[in-house]
Amino acid sequence: MTDPQVSTSPLRVLVVDSDERVRDSLAGLLCIGERCVVVGSAADSAEALAIVGSSAPDVVIVDPRIGEPDGAHAFIARLRTINPTVRIVVMSSSGDAEAGALAAGADAFIRKTFRARELIDAVLAAGRSPLP
Repeated sequence: MTDPQVSTSPLRVLVVDSDERVRDSLAGLLCIGERCVVVGSAADSAEALAIVGSSAPDVVIVDPRIGEPDGAHAFIARLRTINPTVRIVVMSSSGDAEAGALAAGADAFIRKTFRARELIDAVLAAGRSPLP
């Protein structure tokens, strides 16, 4: 019997990273297994916020080095203002960024040294977790 609380529809994901190659790679990885659908990608915070406003993704994956004037903390706060239910996964090559990302309000953190399965699992876990 299926739990009615568990959605089987793919999670809608937005990828935010200044490097186009990284965005394209992540989009390809996230589509493996058809449990996620990428609704957009953005190189900077302004573009990302516009996509969040128009596409209402379930999860936003963000590199904390995006071009937000006040850094990732301000970007996360602005995301929460536009869409309070969006789940935010911060992705960085630096493990030192984890504590700061979670303190800023991110729901999950993943190091850029992930395997494809680890990325998908992190996004699914964040996207399916109950709201606080």
